[in-house]
Amino acid sequence: MLKQHKDLLRTLVADLRHTLDGAYDEAAPDGRTRIRGDLDRELERIGIAPDGSITPLDALPNRTPHDERAHRVAAAQLAAALKEERAALRSAQGQAVRAEIVERAAYTWINRLLALRAMEARGLIEETLRANPAYEGVSEALYLLRFEQPQRTAGPDGGWRAVIEDACAAQAKALPGLFDLDDPNAALRPSTPALLRCVQAVGRPELDDVLADPDALGWAYQFYQEEAKARIDAKVKNGGKVETRSEIAAKTQLFTEPYMVKWLLQNSLGRSYAEAYPDSALPQTWEYYIDREKVLAEQDGDGEADQAETERRPLFTLDELTFMDPCAGSGHFLREAFDMLFAMYRERHPQMDARAAAGRILSHHLHGVDIDPRAVQLSAITLLLRAWETAGDGRGLDGFPPPALNLAAAPARLDAGGMERHLQRYPEDEVYRPILQGVFAALEQAPILGSLIKPEEHLDAAIQEFRQARRGGQTSLLAEDETANRLLAELARHDPAELKRLLLERVARSFGREARESDVAAQLLGREAGEGVHLLQLLGRKYAVVATNPPYMGSGNMDTPLRRYVEAHYKPGKRDLYAAFILRCLELAYYGGRVAMVTQQSWMFLKSFAALRAVAEDGLAKAKQR
Repeated sequence: MLKQHKDLLRTLVADLRHTLDGAYDEAAPDGRTRIRGDLDRELERIGIAPDGSITPLDALPNRTPHDERAHRVAAAQLAAALKEERAALRSAQGQAVRAEIVERAAYTWINRLLALRAMEARGLIEETLRANPAYEGVSEALYLLRFEQPQRTAGPDGGWRAVIEDACAAQAKALPGLFDLDDPNAALRPSTPALLRCVQAVGRPELDDVLADPDALGWAYQFYQEEAKARIDAKVKNGGKVETRSEIAAKTQLFTEPYMVKWLLQNSLGRSYAEAYPDSALPQTWEYYIDREKVLAEQDGDGEADQAETERRPLFTLDELTFMDPCAGSGHFLREAFDMLFAMYRERHPQMDARAAAGRILSHHLHGVDIDPRAVQLSAITLLLRAWETAGDGRGLDGFPPPALNLAAAPARLDAGGMERHLQRYPEDEVYRPILQGVFAALEQAPILGSLIKPEEHLDAAIQEFRQARRGGQTSLLAEDETANRLLAELARHDPAELKRLLLERVARSFGREARESDVAAQLLGREAGEGVHLLQLLGRKYAVVATNPPYMGSGNMDTPLRRYVEAHYKPGKRDLYAAFILRCLELAYYGGRVAMVTQQSWMFLKSFAALRAVAEDGLAKAKQR
């Protein structure tokens, strides 16, 4: 992206965040004085005070249906977070939860506006937000709405809220996580003045080229984090620790330059494809691809040894080339992997419909996880924008209705109380109690661990308990489906891995049903738990290629829970998060697969990483013996 475009985007993102989420007064003596954003004031207006206390809904004057829903959502989030807190802690904890409610709403609305504007700039949807002089300085969508449905444009917002809602509804089928109008994270809405300011900011015509850039959303995410990262760096410098999910994300998330992504993927995903299909012409198009066989053949004797190693390596067919980015960020690696895989499908299956190939890549090949939900939102839109451009024939959703994506974010903290509330609403799920206990135990520290979670640590024991219960002749699993009962009973005896897969799918469907309940508390739990199960499903698999730019944070900056987990589960990599992720990525890869990472070189020679080097050398030796 050009520097002048980055400068425009940085200013835009800062303006949006300051308007909705607030800012810190740098001129204040401590630099920590908070300037409240619009959504903070809106939250207070609907009865959620700055200290976290709640005014009863019936006591709110002049409330609207939207105010009532936002109040119920915020009250449910506070109640769930404070349920097990002592009364003396409720004020501080309530303030923290309240701040998270504001931030979630802020980044959801910012992501929506940026995504719609980027889709518009890239010609994938009709003009929605762009200020067009030909239409009296408003967008084409608003101009038409004024003529077609004037009653919807008569309010103080002039119809902009209706335009945005219509645009979100049109895209919700493809991206319910970002555009779902019933999303609890977006229940808190900007006030009319703030909405108009945001629309004016994103609608400027000079942003057309900026937001048409494929890297725009990735840079927007980094610019969104800039001020928070500066504050956290100052906190760490003064002896503080990186504690919460938002702090970890702001401290560690960095945009990976395109040449680095291309180099890593061409020599991992690309190499695996080239080994399986030596007749492929694609390597000639990869500018950073290193033909190892050619290089080694020029060296005395080394070519034969490398050839023997290649022959021992399992080859992955195109269908088997699954890809995982466990620190997906805004989806930069995933987008490049999509382009490479699409070219592979064009070469191997030239008769396949482009939309079918794109759908297959999204639903089968690409997988991504991130600690930060806002990053996963952007990963999803990044992938779909690329798919629509590649296979949609310029018709957006009409040209390419996409499949569900294999992307997951770490959910908010889930505790045993949430599981018990679920079982109270769905007593028929009592038979799955061991599985639910395993899921909730595995996700207890999800907000700070992300991809470092090891699902098998909790789920394998839960599956074993479930199998023993079935052998003990307890009540049937599915009273309405004897065929399914027999299948699960057979799997309990002979195929625990397949049993785990089916049980997690069944639990995920149950949480999906809960997410659609009218009760707000049930919706929140269903959404978070369902996202958590999806996370565990992705982390419980292995992949042909794992590639990422991992987080970098020394153990001295980690808060106690994170540091202890890393020491217990990734001891050789305990000195830094990136070292722990080297071990985690190796675990996520199949034998014979490839891991490609951006890492610091320090682990290769510093004494403090000797144990990590020993693990790597031992793994290489065992691989050669096979």
